[in-house]
Amino acid sequence: MKAVMEPDSRLLEECRAGNQLAFKELFRMSRSYAYNLIYKITGMNGDHEDLLQETYFQLYLSLKSFHGESSFKTWFHRLIIHVCTRQYRYQKAEKRINKKDTVDYDSVEFQVPSREMSASKQLELRDLVDQALEKLDHKLRVPLVLNIYSEMDLSEIAGIMSIPEGTVKSRLFTARKKIREFLDSTE
Repeated sequence: MKAVMEPDSRLLEECRAGNQLAFKELFRMSRSYAYNLIYKITGMNGDHEDLLQETYFQLYLSLKSFHGESSFKTWFHRLIIHVCTRQYRYQKAEKRINKKDTVDYDSVEFQVPSREMSASKQLELRDLVDQALEKLDHKLRVPLVLNIYSEMDLSEIAGIMSIPEGTVKSRLFTARKKIREFLDSTE
């Protein structure tokens, strides 16, 4: 997944001033990255388009509050995670998920398919990884997605999620372990 580009300060100033063309440019620059991140955070059954729309609606409303204390990239990730977390909490309150049906996010180990695998085997493995991600608890899925798909290190994830680096490390470990267990159980 290609990382989100850091927009220049001129573009951000234009967006804050209400320039719709500048906002469209910001949207164009970050749309596919945001969609992919939302997909990885919410899983296959998420309302990806709705969450993408909500993300940009919140971005439009709150861009004036972005003053550059952190990078736009960090702020944008926080916004996406906030939108996805709010949706997750809403669904959880609605469904009351059984704990035995969830998988801890930190125990998942990402497996990269080798070049020797057939295309169908790679698709099958990707589907299994997506299923494993789907079973992870939200607090485990988010740091794993940021680490693997957004290629962020512990300090970046800790900054985005406003949690200590040790907590991020623990959650990543648990997520990888749970994914490994899920993949081992499907063999």
